[in-house]
Parts: sequence; C-alpha cells; structure tokens
Amino acid sequence: MKKLEFKSGQFIFKAGDKGEDLFLLMDGDVGVFLPTNDTKEPNFKVGVNEVFGEMGVIEDKPRMASIRCMSDATVMALSKAEFDARVEKADPFIRALLRILSQTVRNLQDKK
Repeated sequence: MKKLEFKSGQFIFKAGDKGEDLFLLMDGDVGVFLPTNDTKEPNFKVGVNEVFGEMGVIEDKPRMASIRCMSDATVMALSKAEFDARVEKADPFIRALLRILSQTVRNLQDKK
C-alpha cells in the first residue's frame, strides 16, 4: 500500500481509465462523477474511511466513473496485484460474492 496526496480539483482517476488501484479515503472530500454529469457537483461523495475504485479492480474493467477531489485529500492506494493476493487467501465463497456484488452494481448503473 502507498499513501498518496491530492490537491483540490485533482482527479484521482477518470471514467474509462484502467483499474490499477483501489483506494481508501483517509482525509478530505472526494466526489464521484458519473459520465453523464457535466456539473461541478458530484453525484455522490466518498466518506472518510470508505473504499472507492474497487469495481475496476475486482472486475478488471475500465472505471465507470471519475473521482475528483473536492478538497485536498489523502488516500491509501492498494494495487490490483496486492488486492488479488489478499483475495486469493479468502474463502472461495467470499471471492465469488465480491465479483457478483461488483457486477450487480455495474449492471444497475449501465441500465440508467
């Protein structure tokens, strides 16, 4: 894992990017912007101690939203390789559940 610092207005990633890391917000305000959002207000906000960017890593698919810092922010980043190594140690039921949950969220968003 690595600690990363971002400035207000900076993108952590953009929709369509490859999912190389997932993140834990340690400090600051981070917004989730769906591709249809052309405003300066996020569709959702990520709270401190919440994980984001997991779907692209779990499914190995492009990011489905952009993440932009609404203030200076500190995150912990876990690489796909580190995540995969941790998941491999998990029970097969848990691995399957992670993939199903992620696919369900993506499918719901695709239908909008």
